[in-house]
Amino acid sequence: MTTTDTGELAHAVGAELQQQREDRGWSRPALAAWSNSQVKARTLATWEKASRSMSLRQLGDAGLLYQLRPSELLARAERRIAWDPDLAVDLAVLAATQLDALRPAARWAQDELRADGPPFRGLGPVDLARLADRCRLSIAHFTILLSTEAPVHP
Repeated sequence: MTTTDTGELAHAVGAELQQQREDRGWSRPALAAWSNSQVKARTLATWEKASRSMSLRQLGDAGLLYQLRPSELLARAERRIAWDPDLAVDLAVLAATQLDALRPAARWAQDELRADGPPFRGLGPVDLARLADRCRLSIAHFTILLSTEAPVHP
């Protein structure tokens, strides 16, 4: 399991926009003209090449213009790069932590290792929330401590 940086996701969104435009036989200038010049062809190019950041408002605008729901656009981009936002944690390191705040998570890691689980475990949002709750920490605080105590395996 790997964590993908958002730059890769941005490029995948751009590639999906470009594919959508090309599949429909549209040129950038034609698409810009169709928007009543609200979006310039140069802006379309920056979206498609991910050379500039795209705000949520712009993502919505792009969805309307390219006739693709923003949620579908993001889902396609995630599939394109096989995005996996789970954190792969080294259970042996976590099990051996001496940090008091992470003791409940350390016990969990020890149990996982005793059950012959893999040495690295992907932790998704639900897993992180459960372990943070066991440690009586916010998810953000838990994630920060986890990343410093038990190195995340890329």
